[in-house]
Amino acid sequence: MGLKPEASEELQIVAYVTVSFLALFIYDWFISLTQEVVHIWHSRWGVIKILYFWTRYVPFIVMIIAAQERISSMCNHQTLTTVFAGFIIGISDLILMLRTYSIFNKSRRVLAVICLSWIVLSAIATWAVFRFSSESFSSDSSTTNSCFVPQRSKAVLIAFFALLGGECVTSLLTAWKTLDIYRKSHFGQALSTIYHEGLFYYFMILPTEIAIVTVFLLSPAGFQSLMDSPLTVLHSILCCKLVLHVREIAAKRDGEDEDEDSDEVLPAFIIEGFGPSYMYEKRRQYYV
Repeated sequence: MGLKPEASEELQIVAYVTVSFLALFIYDWFISLTQEVVHIWHSRWGVIKILYFWTRYVPFIVMIIAAQERISSMCNHQTLTTVFAGFIIGISDLILMLRTYSIFNKSRRVLAVICLSWIVLSAIATWAVFRFSSESFSSDSSTTNSCFVPQRSKAVLIAFFALLGGECVTSLLTAWKTLDIYRKSHFGQALSTIYHEGLFYYFMILPTEIAIVTVFLLSPAGFQSLMDSPLTVLHSILCCKLVLHVREIAAKRDGEDEDEDSDEVLPAFIIEGFGPSYMYEKRRQYYV
């Protein structure tokens, strides 16, 4: 039995969005490759490097499978790719959590809050997948492996809210630390902290996920997979940009240490860093 015209149009829109964000993902990889080679490939292996490669390259697998299925209109692995995309994002969130832990001078209390929230939210998302995935598979089979799903997936909905909850925890901690620095010092130090630590990426990721969850809730049921690709791609891009930004700033800082006695003319607009001891060993200047 064929699909209704409205359903076919919805499937086409989802396919266009999926292919478009795959193209965006590839484009961002090309323009970031130079920074990646300099600051990631040539660095020593560690947790951040492993998480970076996971966040940068594993989403390619999901995006390619999703794009191929959308183009062929035969989604044999739709539920699997959606769940795997959520798993990728959940692991990628560890980058944000480790950065937040570092911003708080490796506070054990903050580490406990972050770990507890990640474990609880991951457990909720995992429970939802095992609890409601059978419904998704039965829905897929009833439509002859079509990409059109007539009802919302409870597993996807709960997973979205779990991811959003994790982002809220890290973003609120980051915002609180920024306000604390502002109260104890002045606007210049708070601004230099936001720039130096790449905190503006936190404030970009959270609104993005809120918008995606809102669209998921308000859109017709046929569009329930519309936000899978934007969420996977934008989360990966912003997390990788955060890592590259922090390492690039660290490299510039090391370069300034080597040339601190030179007579170079400084740019007109600079911000002097009076950050806490865990950020700077002495007063530094950061270019904005």
